[in-house]
Amino acid sequence: MPITFKTFDIEPQSNIDYARSCAAMLATIVSQKPRVQCITNTVAMDFTSDILMAVGARPSLTMGIDEIREFVASSDGLSINIGTLDSARKMAIKPAIETALDYQRPWVLDPVSVQASNTRCDYARELLELKPTVIRGNSAEIKALLGQDTPEAASLLAQQTGAVVAQTGDTVLVTNGNTTLVIANGHHLLTRVSAIGCAATALIATFLSVNRRAFDATVQALLAISVASEIAAQRANGPGSLQMHILDTLYGLNQEQLESRCHLLKCEEVAA
Repeated sequence: MPITFKTFDIEPQSNIDYARSCAAMLATIVSQKPRVQCITNTVAMDFTSDILMAVGARPSLTMGIDEIREFVASSDGLSINIGTLDSARKMAIKPAIETALDYQRPWVLDPVSVQASNTRCDYARELLELKPTVIRGNSAEIKALLGQDTPEAASLLAQQTGAVVAQTGDTVLVTNGNTTLVIANGHHLLTRVSAIGCAATALIATFLSVNRRAFDATVQALLAISVASEIAAQRANGPGSLQMHILDTLYGLNQEQLESRCHLLKCEEVAA
């Protein structure tokens, strides 16, 4: 029987709890200044670094094979983005992940454009064997990685890999294969800003560096950037100024703003 999904409002207190926990983790990031190692694509490097610095983290974007293990060993989290999968990045990715696993650091996989290339998809599936803590991608990427064009792809991928899966785009959801929450915040202008998804992946790694509860950390990170985008859009004249205002808003994002705007939905499978 076909499966569809319906969303339901969660208890108001749950929205408040997530808003407060997000604010608490933002404060923890500021106080602990976690270092996050990012191997990301060329387009995303500047904005990713700026996003992480705005919330108080210390980004590192080296990808030199001769030093990547040392950098990951001294980091608090690792973000892997395969957007521009050139030979230098490819050589650094597996040693970086292996080191993160050796030192019990969380790591996040962003399987950029795996739906466009079988070679790339096969490579991303090899990385799944290294047990990412979180997988963050859009709907097409998640379906390609799973190998099934199905509406429950994110949940099935979480069950298959043991990772928390964050699916972003028109709908932003987080699932561990059993529980699925939809973050009903954000703004349509986000689709006009380069590398926003890539930066969100690194932000998830940042929250994981101070909160090892992967599901909650992922919701908190995506809630932060979604609420920040709503506030930023009120001040922006277009995509260029939106990017600037997202950075400013994340820098000062507080509990009051999060509580007033946080809108989470519970997502459940139902028979069609």
